Amino acid sequence: MIPPVPQPDPLALPAPAWFLWALLLLMFFLHLIPMNLVLGGSIIGAIARVRGRRPGRPHEARLAHIIVKAMPVLISVTVTLGVATLLFLQVLYGRLFFASAIVMGWWWLSVIGLLILTYYAAYLMAMRESSLGGAATILAWLVAALAGTIALIYSNNMTLMLQPADMVALYAADGSGVQLNLLDRSLLPRHLHMVLGAMAVAGLAIAVLGVVRRNDDEAFSLWAVRYGAFICTAATAVNIFAGLWWLAALPRDVLLQFMGRDMRATGELLAGILLTLTGAGHSVLAVTGKRPGVMVTISVVTLLAGIAMMLLTRDTIRRLSLELAGFQAVNWVAPQWGPIMIFLALLVAAVGTVIWMTHALATARPGRQP
Repeated sequence: MIPPVPQPDPLALPAPAWFLWALLLLMFFLHLIPMNLVLGGSIIGAIARVRGRRPGRPHEARLAHIIVKAMPVLISVTVTLGVATLLFLQVLYGRLFFASAIVMGWWWLSVIGLLILTYYAAYLMAMRESSLGGAATILAWLVAALAGTIALIYSNNMTLMLQPADMVALYAADGSGVQLNLLDRSLLPRHLHMVLGAMAVAGLAIAVLGVVRRNDDEAFSLWAVRYGAFICTAATAVNIFAGLWWLAALPRDVLLQFMGRDMRATGELLAGILLTLTGAGHSVLAVTGKRPGVMVTISVVTLLAGIAMMLLTRDTIRRLSLELAGFQAVNWVAPQWGPIMIFLALLVAAVGTVIWMTHALATARPGRQP
């Protein structure tokens, strides 16, 4: 009989497991922000482009133009930080991650081609937007569809790696690399939870854009704050139900840990919900209050804290699911601090560069509008 969980690798870890785990969560958090802006922003941008073609909607047309110009940079940052995230995931869970990737091999390899298409479409729009005419709308929806498809493929792999027994069964049924984890009850709510979360983050980014641009165009600034706050609040409200659906779809033994058996897991879940709702609430206050800049800042801080707690919850789901499957982590270490220190130094430089680029994009004076 084939054992459902591969045996631990004979190679030692390059650093203590807790340190690699911390770097995994840090890199995933950094990756998640631009990824949400790409996924949620591409959907919002496509909708704004359609609505902006109607008379009397200049602000939506301008928002679509801003998103188009930002998308190539956001995609680049997402991919770069995603590669680093996958490296730490492979170090800690490689024998599961690679096994699930093989089961759905052709789908997993297709991500490269889909990313290239996304790049081409985004760059074409950013460089030739004014000359594309109606084709720009098609390209905008293509970028959104490609981003959503890539996200769905990733969700398939990340859920399948938590079920070693199902991996074995799928591979035994068809080892040609075309299997997907579509029968998993948690797949759809997990993916929906991610898409709605991306919409909320992108909506809040639009509100931030409105605050940053308040000195350039007051009318657009007020509209962007209202529009972004509405998207953030609406997506967050619906996402609460999607998150509860995902929670209910988890294996019973995992679900019970969040229902009070494991106070740490329960606390992470409740903190994530409360912080996220607080962030959405302050985005509403940014519209109705007298100090929108302060309210948006509070919303950003609390929403980012909520995302961090949700990442801990997601990690707890992975840990509990793998414990049920009999997974044992590698516990021998041969530290390689030199390469790790180089990585950390380059990470700080990269984050600083991204912050500078983001500020430059947000504060750039608007050029000729389409």
